[in-house]
Amino acid sequence: MQYIRQALPQDLPYLYSIALKTAFAGLDGTPYFDDPWCVGHYYAAPYFFFEPELCFIALDETNVPSGYIVGTSNTHAFNAWMQEHWLPILQTQYAGVQKFKSEAEQSVIKTLLKGPGEGVWANLGYPAHLHIDLLMHLQGKGIGKSLMLTFFEAVKQKGVAGIHLGVDGRNTHAYGFYERMGFSILEQQKWGSIFGKLLS
Repeated sequence: MQYIRQALPQDLPYLYSIALKTAFAGLDGTPYFDDPWCVGHYYAAPYFFFEPELCFIALDETNVPSGYIVGTSNTHAFNAWMQEHWLPILQTQYAGVQKFKSEAEQSVIKTLLKGPGEGVWANLGYPAHLHIDLLMHLQGKGIGKSLMLTFFEAVKQKGVAGIHLGVDGRNTHAYGFYERMGFSILEQQKWGSIFGKLLS
C-alpha cells in the first residue's frame, strides 16, 4: 500500500535519483546526463535543507521512495539562501564544465551556474513554489494528487496565499494534471508555462 510521509535525511539519495529519472520533461533523463547529480543539486535537495517541513515522499508498495514534492513557502527567501549558502560551492565545481551530453544537461548546469531569477510571481500573490516528480510505476494512481494536497495544507498552515511553478512545454501530461489541481497558466515562456494557484 502506497503512502506519503515527511521527507527524512535518509531520503536524500532517492531525491537525487527520482530527479534524474524524471528530468527529461517528466521522462527518464539518465541517457541525457553524464552528471547524475546536477538535476537534484538544483531542483530537489536544496529544498530539503531550506524548508524540510514542506518536503514529502511517496512510497511504493515495497516502501521504497518513488516520488516527492518539495518546495518553499517564500521564494524570495529561498532564492537568497540558494545564492549565499547552497550554490557557491556547486558553481565552483561546475564552472569548468565544457562538455555536455545533451542540451538538457547543458540547460540544467547553466541554470545552476546562473542561479535563481527574481521570482517575479512571488511579488504577485504567489510566494510559494514547488517541484513534484513521480516515477512511472506510481503515476496514474492518485498519488500525485495526494502529494499536492499534502503540500497545499502544509503551505496554508504557514499563511501562504498562492503557489506558482514552471512546466516544460513538452510535458503535456503535466499540463492537464496541474489544471485538474486548480492551477491556471499565468505566463507563457519559450520553454513552457508558469502556472499559479491561489489558496482559499
